[in-house]
Amino acid sequence: MKEIVLKRLFGISIRKKTLCMVSAACVMSICAFANDGGARITVSNPLAADRPDEMIVIRWNEIEKIIPGVKKETIRVFEAETRKESPLQIVEENGGPAEMLFLASLKSNETKEFVIESSAKERLSIDPLTDARYMLPRQDVAWENDRIAHRIYGPALAKESNNGIDVWTKCVRYPIVEKWYRGDETPGAARISYHEDHGEGADFFEVGRSLGDGSCALIEGDSLYQPGVFESYKILATGPFRSMFEVTYRPVRFRNFEVRETKRITLDAGSNLNKIEVTYRCDSAKGSVPFVAGLVKRNGIKAYWNTDHRWASLWGQTTEKEENGSLGTGLVVPKETFTGMHETAVHLLVSGTVELGRTAVYYAGAGWTRSGDFKNADEWNRYLAMYAHRIESPLKISLSARE
Repeated sequence: MKEIVLKRLFGISIRKKTLCMVSAACVMSICAFANDGGARITVSNPLAADRPDEMIVIRWNEIEKIIPGVKKETIRVFEAETRKESPLQIVEENGGPAEMLFLASLKSNETKEFVIESSAKERLSIDPLTDARYMLPRQDVAWENDRIAHRIYGPALAKESNNGIDVWTKCVRYPIVEKWYRGDETPGAARISYHEDHGEGADFFEVGRSLGDGSCALIEGDSLYQPGVFESYKILATGPFRSMFEVTYRPVRFRNFEVRETKRITLDAGSNLNKIEVTYRCDSAKGSVPFVAGLVKRNGIKAYWNTDHRWASLWGQTTEKEENGSLGTGLVVPKETFTGMHETAVHLLVSGTVELGRTAVYYAGAGWTRSGDFKNADEWNRYLAMYAHRIESPLKISLSARE
């Protein structure tokens, strides 16, 4: 497969400045010794391809090893050479900071350095580009970024739905999820249905009881063991440029054992793919279990896949109406999880295995022609191929005391 250079895909408003971002996997080595003069971050791109504005993730406890007593309110990051400040997001866990996120653009095989400092000056602010929320009275968990939106159904639709992931296509960069829900709930003639496009996009996708756009299930032979709608949820982050949540499902009976699934879903601004981390737990069994992630088929779609780089996609008209454009759905699976791909009458499935109690990671999402990001199937498939390439060659990140 030809090497592909990822183009700039999106913008972020930062006080009249423009940045862009694609989420990145990271490999971090830590030189951990106390220092009061700040810290230095070295980021290297091992690919012979440009990687514009990827997300850098630094664990907060590693920062604290080098800068004792550092405060989330005063921490700032600058590019070492230009002194250009990078916007930050602090992700919290258990009531305190857990990760610091910022952006970096690297050219082919480039290395850049950044510095961490404390300052009482106001940090750069950014417009929220991601969101995740529990929507009442529907009892859905819905999430979005500046490219795409999704939802999964909760207890209110337990009789009609399963654990599939829904797609809401959008052609605007600002948040729409709450607005669409509230418009659809308005009584009488003032109701604005989100199943119709009113200039921002719409919910054209049909999930039913399928896996939808990238949900997963245990598998045995030709049988999928889907757990139904989620039993509980936890919102972990809501932007500005990363949103994250967890959902847990009721146990399913699999191989004479009760197996429970927990999913953590992360969506970054500018990315058309969610990072999905799935964990299966069983109190009375050990070992590995087979599972699949799936894309539900639509009328007139065409399937594509690459087993060497472990990506799969479906492409075709969004609905039977040509004016609604075309929609691509896709999966990317790391090699440590992947075991194969196959089609059924309902799904395109990517297979994997995971040890009970451990977590498997894969990526799933969608792209719409009317968003302006993808013109055709070739562009969508190139996006998936480059995404897989980046996963195989993550950025190399080191943190050390500043001299």
